[in-house]
Amino acid sequence: MSRIKEKKLKWYDNAKWITRLIIGVIFLIIICSQSFASGELSFTLFSSVINHNSIYLLILVYFILIQFSIGKKYFNYFNIFLIFVYIITATTSLLTMIQSFTLIAVLSFCLQFVFMIYLAHTMLRDTRFWKEFHLSDSPFNEISNETSYYIVCLLSTILLIINLISTVVISGVVISVLDMAYYLLFGRYIYLYYEYLDKHKLDSENSGNFNEVREKVQKVLDQTEIDDVIVDGFKEVKKKIKKEEPKEEEK
Repeated sequence: MSRIKEKKLKWYDNAKWITRLIIGVIFLIIICSQSFASGELSFTLFSSVINHNSIYLLILVYFILIQFSIGKKYFNYFNIFLIFVYIITATTSLLTMIQSFTLIAVLSFCLQFVFMIYLAHTMLRDTRFWKEFHLSDSPFNEISNETSYYIVCLLSTILLIINLISTVVISGVVISVLDMAYYLLFGRYIYLYYEYLDKHKLDSENSGNFNEVREKVQKVLDQTEIDDVIVDGFKEVKKKIKKEEPKEEEK
Protein backbone atom coordinates (compact mmCIF):
# COMPACT_ATOMS: atom_id res chain seq x y z
CA MET A 1 0.00 0.00 0.00
CA SER A 2 2.84 2.44 0.85
CA ARG A 3 4.40 1.94 -2.61
CA ILE A 4 1.06 2.69 -4.29
CA LYS A 5 0.73 5.89 -2.24
CA GLU A 6 4.28 6.92 -3.19
CA LYS A 7 3.49 6.44 -6.88
CA LYS A 8 0.44 8.67 -6.61
CA LEU A 9 2.53 11.50 -5.14
CA LYS A 10 3.93 14.07 -7.54
CA TRP A 11 7.72 14.27 -7.58
CA TYR A 12 7.79 17.64 -5.76
CA ASP A 13 5.62 16.17 -2.97
CA ASN A 14 7.81 13.10 -2.58
CA ALA A 15 10.50 13.66 0.08
CA LYS A 16 12.65 10.79 -1.25
CA TRP A 17 12.77 12.27 -4.75
CA ILE A 18 13.51 15.74 -3.41
CA THR A 19 16.35 14.36 -1.27
CA ARG A 20 17.88 12.48 -4.22
CA LEU A 21 17.64 15.56 -6.43
CA ILE A 22 19.33 17.69 -3.76
CA ILE A 23 22.22 15.21 -3.55
CA GLY A 24 22.53 15.23 -7.34
CA VAL A 25 22.47 19.04 -7.59
CA ILE A 26 25.10 19.41 -4.84
CA PHE A 27 27.34 16.92 -6.65
CA LEU A 28 26.96 18.96 -9.85
CA ILE A 29 27.74 22.22 -8.02
CA ILE A 30 30.93 20.79 -6.49
CA ILE A 31 32.09 19.17 -9.76
CA CYS A 32 31.38 22.29 -11.85
CA SER A 33 33.00 24.60 -9.30
CA GLN A 34 36.17 22.50 -9.20
CA SER A 35 36.34 22.12 -12.98
CA PHE A 36 35.92 25.88 -13.52
CA ALA A 37 38.54 26.59 -10.86
CA SER A 38 41.08 24.21 -12.44
CA GLY A 39 40.61 25.99 -15.77
CA GLU A 40 41.72 29.32 -14.22
CA LEU A 41 44.76 29.50 -11.96
CA SER A 42 43.54 32.48 -9.93
CA PHE A 43 44.13 31.94 -6.19
CA THR A 44 41.17 34.23 -5.35
CA LEU A 45 38.87 32.15 -7.53
CA PHE A 46 40.15 28.90 -6.02
CA SER A 47 39.66 30.13 -2.43
CA SER A 48 36.12 31.35 -3.21
CA VAL A 49 35.31 27.94 -4.70
CA ILE A 50 36.58 26.19 -1.58
CA ASN A 51 34.46 28.47 0.65
CA HIS A 52 31.46 27.98 -1.65
CA ASN A 53 31.81 24.20 -1.61
CA SER A 54 32.60 23.75 2.09
CA ILE A 55 28.99 24.49 3.09
CA TYR A 56 27.66 22.26 0.31
CA LEU A 57 29.95 19.43 1.47
CA LEU A 58 28.53 19.61 5.00
CA ILE A 59 24.97 19.64 3.67
CA LEU A 60 25.81 16.75 1.33
CA VAL A 61 27.05 14.72 4.31
CA TYR A 62 23.74 15.41 6.07
CA PHE A 63 21.59 14.24 3.14
CA ILE A 64 23.69 11.15 2.53
CA LEU A 65 23.63 10.10 6.19
CA ILE A 66 19.85 10.43 6.56
CA GLN A 67 19.49 7.86 3.76
CA PHE A 68 20.87 5.18 6.09
CA SER A 69 19.68 3.71 9.39
CA ILE A 70 22.08 5.84 11.47
CA GLY A 71 20.65 8.99 9.94
CA LYS A 72 17.08 7.88 10.55
CA LYS A 73 17.88 6.89 14.14
CA TYR A 74 19.55 10.19 15.01
CA PHE A 75 17.52 12.33 12.62
CA ASN A 76 16.82 15.11 15.13
CA TYR A 77 20.51 15.40 16.02
CA PHE A 78 21.44 15.71 12.35
CA ASN A 79 18.77 18.40 12.00
CA ILE A 80 20.40 20.39 14.81
CA PHE A 81 23.71 20.04 12.96
CA LEU A 82 22.03 21.37 9.79
CA ILE A 83 20.62 24.38 11.68
CA PHE A 84 24.09 25.07 13.09
CA VAL A 85 25.53 25.00 9.55
CA TYR A 86 22.98 27.59 8.45
CA ILE A 87 23.67 29.78 11.49
CA ILE A 88 27.30 29.88 10.33
CA THR A 89 26.19 30.55 6.75
CA ALA A 90 23.87 33.39 7.78
CA THR A 91 26.58 34.93 9.97
CA THR A 92 29.11 34.72 7.13
CA SER A 93 26.59 36.31 4.75
CA LEU A 94 26.00 39.12 7.28
CA LEU A 95 29.74 39.83 7.54
CA THR A 96 30.02 39.80 3.75
CA MET A 97 27.13 42.26 3.48
CA ILE A 98 28.77 44.59 6.02
CA GLN A 99 32.09 44.38 4.20
CA SER A 100 30.67 45.00 0.73
CA PHE A 101 27.14 46.40 0.76
CA THR A 102 25.86 45.21 -2.64
CA LEU A 103 22.45 44.03 -3.80
CA ILE A 104 23.74 40.46 -4.21
CA ALA A 105 25.20 40.49 -0.68
CA VAL A 106 21.92 41.80 0.79
CA LEU A 107 19.80 39.22 -1.07
CA SER A 108 22.18 36.40 -0.11
CA PHE A 109 21.98 37.36 3.56
CA CYS A 110 18.18 37.63 3.42
CA LEU A 111 17.92 34.19 1.82
CA GLN A 112 20.29 32.53 4.32
CA PHE A 113 18.50 34.24 7.22
CA VAL A 114 15.12 32.97 5.97
CA PHE A 115 16.54 29.45 5.67
CA MET A 116 17.94 29.64 9.21
CA ILE A 117 14.58 30.74 10.68
CA TYR A 118 12.62 28.31 8.49
CA LEU A 119 14.87 25.42 9.53
CA ALA A 120 14.78 26.25 13.24
CA HIS A 121 10.97 26.55 13.27
CA THR A 122 10.58 23.26 11.43
CA MET A 123 13.39 20.91 12.43
CA LEU A 124 13.30 21.75 16.14
CA ARG A 125 9.66 20.77 16.43
CA ASP A 126 9.13 17.40 18.08
CA THR A 127 12.37 17.93 20.05
CA ARG A 128 12.91 19.04 23.65
CA PHE A 129 14.49 22.28 22.40
CA TRP A 130 11.10 23.40 21.08
CA LYS A 131 9.65 23.44 24.60
CA GLU A 132 12.83 24.54 26.40
CA PHE A 133 13.25 27.66 24.26
CA HIS A 134 9.46 28.31 24.14
CA LEU A 135 9.53 28.39 20.34
CA SER A 136 5.81 27.70 20.24
CA ASP A 137 5.37 31.39 21.13
CA SER A 138 7.83 32.65 18.55
CA PRO A 139 6.52 35.53 16.38
CA PHE A 140 7.75 33.68 13.28
CA ASN A 141 5.02 31.06 13.83
CA GLU A 142 2.58 33.56 12.33
CA ILE A 143 4.29 33.01 8.98
CA SER A 144 2.68 29.95 7.37
CA ASN A 145 4.58 27.09 5.78
CA GLU A 146 3.46 28.08 2.28
CA THR A 147 4.42 31.72 2.80
CA SER A 148 7.90 30.74 4.00
CA TYR A 149 8.42 28.56 0.94
CA TYR A 150 7.17 31.30 -1.40
CA ILE A 151 9.62 33.74 0.21
CA VAL A 152 12.44 31.28 -0.49
CA CYS A 153 11.31 30.95 -4.11
CA LEU A 154 11.01 34.72 -4.55
CA LEU A 155 14.41 35.52 -3.05
CA SER A 156 16.06 32.71 -5.03
CA THR A 157 14.56 33.97 -8.29
CA ILE A 158 15.57 37.59 -7.69
CA LEU A 159 19.08 36.50 -6.67
CA LEU A 160 19.41 34.42 -9.84
CA ILE A 161 18.30 37.35 -12.03
CA ILE A 162 20.80 39.73 -10.38
CA ASN A 163 23.59 37.14 -10.69
CA LEU A 164 22.81 36.57 -14.37
CA ILE A 165 22.87 40.32 -15.03
CA SER A 166 26.16 40.87 -13.19
CA THR A 167 28.07 37.79 -14.38
CA VAL A 168 30.19 37.93 -17.54
CA VAL A 169 31.42 34.34 -17.71
CA ILE A 170 29.59 31.09 -18.49
CA SER A 171 30.86 29.49 -15.27
CA GLY A 172 29.01 32.12 -13.21
CA VAL A 173 25.78 31.44 -15.12
CA VAL A 174 26.01 27.68 -14.55
CA ILE A 175 26.79 27.98 -10.82
CA SER A 176 24.02 30.56 -10.32
CA VAL A 177 21.43 28.30 -11.97
CA LEU A 178 22.57 25.29 -9.92
CA ASP A 179 22.51 27.34 -6.72
CA MET A 180 18.92 28.38 -7.43
CA ALA A 181 17.95 24.75 -8.13
CA TYR A 182 19.42 23.79 -4.76
CA TYR A 183 17.61 26.62 -2.93
CA LEU A 184 14.25 25.63 -4.41
CA LEU A 185 14.74 21.93 -3.67
CA PHE A 186 16.05 22.53 -0.15
CA GLY A 187 13.14 24.87 0.56
CA ARG A 188 10.78 22.17 -0.69
CA TYR A 189 12.46 19.62 1.60
CA ILE A 190 11.79 21.83 4.63
CA TYR A 191 8.24 22.48 3.41
CA LEU A 192 7.48 18.74 3.17
CA TYR A 193 8.85 18.02 6.63
CA TYR A 194 6.72 20.87 8.01
CA GLU A 195 3.69 19.29 6.34
CA TYR A 196 4.62 15.92 7.84
CA LEU A 197 4.77 17.41 11.37
CA ASP A 198 1.39 19.12 10.90
CA LYS A 199 -0.15 15.94 9.52
CA HIS A 200 0.97 13.93 12.55
CA LYS A 201 0.13 16.82 14.92
CA LEU A 202 3.67 17.04 16.32
CA ASP A 203 3.93 20.37 18.16
CA SER A 204 1.51 21.80 15.63
CA GLU A 205 -0.46 23.99 18.05
CA ASN A 206 1.70 27.11 17.93
CA SER A 207 0.79 30.76 18.13
CA GLY A 208 2.88 33.75 17.18
CA ASN A 209 3.29 36.75 19.45
CA PHE A 210 3.74 39.60 17.00
CA ASN A 211 1.04 41.54 18.88
CA GLU A 212 2.95 41.21 22.16
CA VAL A 213 6.19 42.34 20.50
CA ARG A 214 4.40 45.29 18.91
CA GLU A 215 2.90 46.28 22.27
CA LYS A 216 6.33 46.15 23.93
CA VAL A 217 7.82 48.33 21.20
CA GLN A 218 4.93 50.79 21.55
CA LYS A 219 5.51 50.98 25.33
CA VAL A 220 9.18 51.80 24.74
CA LEU A 221 8.20 54.48 22.23
CA ASP A 222 5.67 55.94 24.68
CA GLN A 223 8.24 56.03 27.47
CA THR A 224 10.82 57.81 25.33
CA GLU A 225 8.12 60.18 24.00
CA ILE A 226 9.62 59.84 20.54
CA ASP A 227 6.25 60.62 18.91
CA ASP A 228 6.12 64.05 20.59
CA VAL A 229 9.68 64.78 19.48
CA ILE A 230 8.79 64.01 15.85
CA VAL A 231 5.62 66.15 16.02
CA ASP A 232 7.55 69.08 17.53
CA GLY A 233 10.16 68.68 14.82
CA PHE A 234 7.53 68.93 12.10
CA LYS A 235 6.04 72.02 13.77
CA GLU A 236 9.44 73.75 13.80
CA VAL A 237 9.94 72.97 10.12
CA LYS A 238 6.48 74.38 9.31
CA LYS A 239 7.25 77.61 11.18
CA LYS A 240 10.49 78.09 9.26
CA ILE A 241 8.75 77.50 5.93
CA LYS A 242 6.02 80.06 6.76
CA LYS A 243 8.64 82.64 7.72
CA GLU A 244 10.53 82.15 4.45
CA GLU A 245 7.43 82.32 2.19
CA PRO A 246 6.86 86.13 2.41
CA LYS A 247 10.54 86.77 1.60
CA GLU A 248 10.25 84.74 -1.61
CA GLU A 249 7.07 86.66 -2.62
CA GLU A 250 8.83 90.02 -2.10
CA LYS A 251 11.53 88.94 -4.55
